[in-house]
Amino acid sequence: MRPSAHAGRLHRWMYAVMVVCTLASGAQARKPEHALCDTVGGPPAEPPYVIVLAAMPSELAPLVDAAEIEDTVEVDGRPYYVGRLDGVRVVLGLTLIGMVNAETHAESVLAAFEAAALLMSGVAGSHHRIADVVIPTGWVERDKKRLWRTNRALVALAGRAAATLAPLERCTPVPPADPNAPLVCMPHEPTVVFEDRGESGDDFGGSALNCVPGGGDIFGCELPISSAAGALVDGGLAAGASAQAAEDYPDAIDMESAAVCRVAAAHRVPFLVMRAVSDGAGDPLGDRGFPAQFFDYYRLAARNAAAVTRAIVAEIGSTVSGPDGERLCRLLAKGRWAKAAKRLDAALAD
Repeated sequence: MRPSAHAGRLHRWMYAVMVVCTLASGAQARKPEHALCDTVGGPPAEPPYVIVLAAMPSELAPLVDAAEIEDTVEVDGRPYYVGRLDGVRVVLGLTLIGMVNAETHAESVLAAFEAAALLMSGVAGSHHRIADVVIPTGWVERDKKRLWRTNRALVALAGRAAATLAPLERCTPVPPADPNAPLVCMPHEPTVVFEDRGESGDDFGGSALNCVPGGGDIFGCELPISSAAGALVDGGLAAGASAQAAEDYPDAIDMESAAVCRVAAAHRVPFLVMRAVSDGAGDPLGDRGFPAQFFDYYRLAARNAAAVTRAIVAEIGSTVSGPDGERLCRLLAKGRWAKAAKRLDAALAD
């Protein structure tokens, strides 16, 4: 049947409406779904949240110690803590070790929780000094060219946090699981370093490295327990990462961050990664490289990374209550990251 002129006009009108709606939804998708400032205050179980992930229980443990845990939620068979960290609503969880685990766990947590931002805290190899905290502004996957840029406003918040941060730790028992072991102290004062490029590699041939139930603070499956309730048990297993010559190191090298960044970018969630150096320069016991340095200093590095991560979360709360808070929150809610970063940097300069 041949359509009438009226039907043709109706079809054209419906098509125009569909185009307008499609363009509108596309424009909306380019904005952050949840505003960063909305994570401050309100009921603890109410979204949105700042998602904080770590690969190993030892990396998450200092943040669990500092948080007010309200609930434990299971998603796809994986537990997460829900609570507050310095007044900001957070979800704390593990990705486990390796690129495959990092990708699947990041996908799972971002599908389950309304995220205003995603932070990752942990340890890494680097040409920088042991216990320094490296914050790269971009991450690549080994043998791939795509650079995943971290969020400019979160980098600016990290800059503010670094400027007022208490001194980072420089001493640790070696071996770290023995509280009676002799203290080893770095000959330098650890600091926060902003760099251009971190790199993540898959050392497990595209397979997921299985965690070990009861496997301790490196390879364990369980969320860390607050030190008030009980200490973590040491793992004592060999690591799976391969060594790399110091001169070939990017600013930070690990096995998870680039995958998490890629997933966060796909979900349009602002992200930032803090990696403290567990194996790098300045070792008072000598330039022993990985894995010896890692097993001696991973807890020291994990605590420093967590201290910086916590300071960044606290800066989110300070931004809301600050004199320029209302204007900054509007910029963040609109996804105007560069302009928000400029205002944050200007306030720091003052």
